Amino acid sequence: MSTNHNFTLTSYFEKKIVYPKNIKELKKYLKFKHTIIGNLRSYGDTCIGKDSTHISLRKFSKIISINEKKKIIEVQSGLLLKDLLTFLINRNLILECLPGCKYVTIGGMIANNIHGKLIKNNFFKNKIISLKIIRNNYQLVECSRTKNKKLFDLTTNGMGCTGPIVSVKLSLKKLPSKTIFQKFLYFYSKKNFVEKLKNIKEFKYAVTWLDFTKKNFQGIILCSDYSKIEKNIIINKDIHLPNFFLSIISIFSTSKFFIYIFNFIFSSKNFFFPKKFISLNESFFPQNKILNWNIVYKKYGFVQLHFYFKISQINLIDRIKEDLNKNDIYSNFAIIKFHEKKTFKKIQNLSLSIDIPLNKNKDKVIEILNNIVKTHDLNVNLSKDIVLNRLNNKTYLSNKIFMRKYSRYLMKNKTSGILDRLKNAD
Repeated sequence: MSTNHNFTLTSYFEKKIVYPKNIKELKKYLKFKHTIIGNLRSYGDTCIGKDSTHISLRKFSKIISINEKKKIIEVQSGLLLKDLLTFLINRNLILECLPGCKYVTIGGMIANNIHGKLIKNNFFKNKIISLKIIRNNYQLVECSRTKNKKLFDLTTNGMGCTGPIVSVKLSLKKLPSKTIFQKFLYFYSKKNFVEKLKNIKEFKYAVTWLDFTKKNFQGIILCSDYSKIEKNIIINKDIHLPNFFLSIISIFSTSKFFIYIFNFIFSSKNFFFPKKFISLNESFFPQNKILNWNIVYKKYGFVQLHFYFKISQINLIDRIKEDLNKNDIYSNFAIIKFHEKKTFKKIQNLSLSIDIPLNKNKDKVIEILNNIVKTHDLNVNLSKDIVLNRLNNKTYLSNKIFMRKYSRYLMKNKTSGILDRLKNAD
């Protein structure tokens, strides 16, 4: 029996995955303690259930209907994002809120309420019109902002706890161009960073790379929007490198020197090309250029600490960096995203995700990260988390108050996955 991992290679299960083809087959498996999974691209452990049947909805992968005039599409939850985008782009349509990976399922995007590079309305929930899930009585229930609203709110970002998501209706936008114009804004201090934020409003998308190897607050804001001029851009295919080659790199991947070199190359490469035209694929999914890059961290895996904060709390980042460095923990990749509402005068709401390679002291590193979350009272994105303890963290419990409301919504002790850590939290 093969071992199945989450994408960060930190959690695994060895039970066989079942793939129901229709609602009837799905209901049969729901009678057992179960964990609903998509394509196992999760950074957290929501897809890893204890002593449960792992049910993949990958065969629920149909495009049910599309209204191109109203820009509404209905799809099944097991459809991969890359297949949906191929279908849409051929019709000059686009789904605006996109994660950094196109090999995730639509159901996974809903359950984790993913966000991408949008400056405004940067949560997938904002693009959902309605969805259908299977409830405790094994009946199909539709919910939206006006129908079964409580269930709708709990399911979007509910990490699969309210029942299997079968299908969803999504709002689309006309695709203005298949070419993206990208501009880089460099900053060398927190003050300089805040000043540069004034310049991103003219763009639709933005994401900030932060160099966590530097003592000062230094990095690049990558701003982008659809180009008014179509360019003939060569689109390189995603590649799968030999695992043997990546295993060799893995010998050095957790070293401080390797992390410094990686960040230096990334910074230098972009310094000489402050403006450029790129493809949709390169803009939205740069991490998919090498499909199996996570194998570099196969020996111990890596974690991502992802939390939300206000611009007034930006000093948090320096304090967290200090806490990490004094424990010889270094981040190889740190990204700031923006989370403003439809209208805003200035940037206020952000999130920071910090990738941290693990080593032979994996348990110690996780303990330190957990203490950092506790000390700084971080508002953590639980869809990325494998760090937090079940009971000893105030922020963890306060962020999960909604779990106390789940008692009437859970699949009566049958749903597993993240509930193995959470359902006793209060």
